[in-house]
Amino acid sequence: MNKYRKQILFGVLIAILLYYGGDWLLETLIRGPLAALDSRKDSLGEEIAKTERDLARFRKQSKDMDLWRRQSLPSDPEKARSLYQAWLLELVKHVEMTDSNVDSSEPASRKGMFRVISVALRGRGSLEQLTRFLYDFYSAAHLHQIRTLSITPIQGKDLLDLSITVEALILPTADRKERLSSRHSDRLASDHLEDYLPIVQRNLFGMGGGARVADYAYLTAVNYVDGAPEAWFSLRTNDSLLKLRKGERLEIGSFKGVIAEISDADVILESDGERWLLSIGESLAQAAALPPEF
Repeated sequence: MNKYRKQILFGVLIAILLYYGGDWLLETLIRGPLAALDSRKDSLGEEIAKTERDLARFRKQSKDMDLWRRQSLPSDPEKARSLYQAWLLELVKHVEMTDSNVDSSEPASRKGMFRVISVALRGRGSLEQLTRFLYDFYSAAHLHQIRTLSITPIQGKDLLDLSITVEALILPTADRKERLSSRHSDRLASDHLEDYLPIVQRNLFGMGGGARVADYAYLTAVNYVDGAPEAWFSLRTNDSLLKLRKGERLEIGSFKGVIAEISDADVILESDGERWLLSIGESLAQAAALPPEF
């Protein structure tokens, strides 16, 4: 019996060793290496993805650099300064700005990689002229940008005082040495100047020192003429007076509407499906929107 008991115990011991030893062997020889391979695979996948991103970035930078070389001012700094200043002067003349002046700085080196020309431009013009200037400026594919744009409406005139700062870059690897690029830019949302004219029609700066025309149009009185009420509007920008009856059109600045109702002290205007209440003594800009049920 002792012999068989020992064999049984030995067999159990062997089974236990095989169980735990097999698990250790499985973990050491199979699972561990597989996990390491998976980790290495993930690591290689990340390295490949990073390499692909770097290559894509490099290809883009190479493509951008190739484009920048074609857009750069001429590689000769003095030629670049003279030609670019002359181009801006011609642009100002083309849009018919008045009292214009263009001054450029000496080309300044930036870490030996490229040079920068700063140009200060001053002039006077209408909103339409400014719109045409900006359109032509950004239609040209020079390596340039407007850094600052200061606009000051002139009191009593439909003109703006303009102060513009421009920066243009010179790359030493530019594909030209003594002439500006003649390329056309694709930076604009539309290639047609007509698409930008609504900016002018909106009259962003208005008249009278920058205020909108509506700020200077007042409902001054409601008078009865031949038994019918008339709304009298005073336009202080030009000292004129409008006398309108119910149903007649009112067009002041960017506002276009119809006289819907006239009472002793108020007028209701209709414009683009909306109704506005204006009381005597208020400017058109102070009109209050009425709820749809009124």
